[in-house]
Amino acid sequence: MDITMIQRLCETLEGHLARYQELVDYVAQEKKYLLDHDLDGLFSSSKKKEELALDIQNNINVLVDSINEAALMLGLPLDPQPLLADLARHLPQPFDNRVNDGAIRLERLKNIILRENEANRHFVEEAIRMVNESVNILTGAKQLKGEGYSKNNNQGEAKRSLPVKLSKAV
Repeated sequence: MDITMIQRLCETLEGHLARYQELVDYVAQEKKYLLDHDLDGLFSSSKKKEELALDIQNNINVLVDSINEAALMLGLPLDPQPLLADLARHLPQPFDNRVNDGAIRLERLKNIILRENEANRHFVEEAIRMVNESVNILTGAKQLKGEGYSKNNNQGEAKRSLPVKLSKAV
């Protein structure tokens, strides 16, 4: 058994985990910037998050290649793609624990990112909905006051056909 190959797999996995942890941090920053209405910070964090996600995507093949090398060395089939947990069951101590723990951490980090991205997306959608409702209230109020344009595009008394839409928060 080639221990250097297994060590290389562990190092590659740890580098991948470090990138995912960094991505978790950027997602948390995004949430903070959303809550603080800090658009500059949000833009900067989102850009860094996107660059890091691309880096992860570009480096995933390195991890997959390391997994495949270890699987071949251990006599495991490559189809379907071997999982880190499969490798861990066949590795000697202490590598089995390192690879298994890494697989568990990677899954947890992925789940955190998915949950936080979903929460951030819902927050943004809710904010957009509230802005749209506010615009509806304001445009409805203008129409009730008679300001705006009539059907023939003459400024003046506008038709009062649209009802005022109230926000659920009102």
